[in-house]
Amino acid sequence: MPSMQVKDVLDDIRGYHRSLAEQLESLESHQQDERIQLLLEYMARHEDNFEKTLAGYKLDTATGIHNTWLKYVPDDAITDSLEHLDFRNEMSADEILRVVLTFDQALFGLYCELAGETASPGVQELFGKLLKLEDRKDRQFSVNALGLFDE
Repeated sequence: MPSMQVKDVLDDIRGYHRSLAEQLESLESHQQDERIQLLLEYMARHEDNFEKTLAGYKLDTATGIHNTWLKYVPDDAITDSLEHLDFRNEMSADEILRVVLTFDQALFGLYCELAGETASPGVQELFGKLLKLEDRKDRQFSVNALGLFDE
């Protein structure tokens, strides 16, 4: 529950996405099912892209927003969620998707809390955009998983 600047929160979130992408890539290398390999590759690529999008926010967003201090940053739920990702080598697509979506729900909660915790409209808008991006990403994961495994 530390106080942090928005730029540091974004750096932490980038790290969470990078870590998830690395775990998905590692799981992919141990998978025998070609369709699950494709799903894992797709999901890891999206996590990488999301991390790069966040890096772009650092360049595109006004410096004042990045230097804004947030009094309360509830990072425990994300850290716990990341540490408890339960990936196993022989998981089904549904199980993998469930684990990733559970992690993303922790991020949703973080974004909602951070947007609600600040009086800065710019910071509220930033975390609102991140909510929309996460939601869109999760919908894409679900749709593509259904398409990949719908026979």
